[in-house]
Amino acid sequence: MKKSIIRQLHIWLSIPLGLVITTTCLTGAMLIFEPEITPHIQSEYYYVADAKGEPLAMEQLVATVEASLDKGEAIKRIERPDDPERSYIFHLNKGRKRICVDQYSGELLGRPERPEFFSTVLKLHRWLLDKRPANDAIFWGKVIVGISTLAMVVLLITGIVLWWPKTLKMWAHRSQIALRKGWRRFWYDLHVVGGIYVALLLLIMALTGLVWSFDWYADGFYAIFGDGAKEWLHSLHTGTFGGMFTRILWFIAAIIGATLPLTGYYLWIKRKFCHHHKE
Repeated sequence: MKKSIIRQLHIWLSIPLGLVITTTCLTGAMLIFEPEITPHIQSEYYYVADAKGEPLAMEQLVATVEASLDKGEAIKRIERPDDPERSYIFHLNKGRKRICVDQYSGELLGRPERPEFFSTVLKLHRWLLDKRPANDAIFWGKVIVGISTLAMVVLLITGIVLWWPKTLKMWAHRSQIALRKGWRRFWYDLHVVGGIYVALLLLIMALTGLVWSFDWYADGFYAIFGDGAKEWLHSLHTGTFGGMFTRILWFIAAIIGATLPLTGYYLWIKRKFCHHHKE
C-alpha cells in the first residue's frame, strides 16, 4: 500500500475521532493514580484512629469480616498496606466491593464507594458519560469509545509505517524533537516522534481496553487466553504489573497519547488552510 493512501487513512480516521481519543487517553491517565489519591479523600475508611500495639490475629479479622458479609459474598484477597496507620482492606468477590478494617481494634470501618470524581472520570473514559440503556438499545457512548479505540490502533500502526526510516542514518534524525526550527517543526516532531516513543504502550492500552467496549472482542479474547486472564489483562491496561515504575510510564504514555490528536489537528489545519503563511 502506498504511503499516500496510508497518510489519507491516518487523516480520515483522526479528524472525526481525535477528540474522543484525547478524552479517553486523558481520563485514563487520571485514573492511574486513583489508588494513591482515594485514601486521602476517604480517610475515615483508609486510616485507623490509633495505630498502637500489634494488629489482631488475621484469623480474628477474617472471622469479623465474614460475619458481616451478605449472601453470596466472599473475601477475594486482603490488602495490608506498609503504612501502619493505614487500615486493612478486604476485597470481595463482587465488583469493586471492599471492607476496610481497623486491624488494631477489629472495628469495621465500612464499605467505601468510589469517590464521585473518579466515578465520573471512569464514566467519561468508558462511555463518554452516556447512560447505560435499560433495554437492548445501543449503548452509544460505549460504542463510540470502542470505535475510537479501534481507530487508535489503526492510527498508531499507520503512524509507525509513515515514520519508519528507510536507512539507519535516518533513524537518529527521525528520533529527535527539534527545538530551534520553528513552532510548526516542534509540533510536528512532538506529534511524530512523541507518538513513536509511546506507540507500543498505547497499543497495549488500546488492545486490552477493547475488552470493555465490545462483547465479541471480550469473548474472543477470553476464548484464547481463558477467564484467568482477566486480572493480568487489567494490570496490562493500567500498568500495575510492574509497580510504580510501569504506572508512571503508562501515565506519561497516556498523556502523550492525549496530545497526539491535538497536535495532529494543528498540523492538518496549518497544512490545509495556512500553508501560505510563514512560521
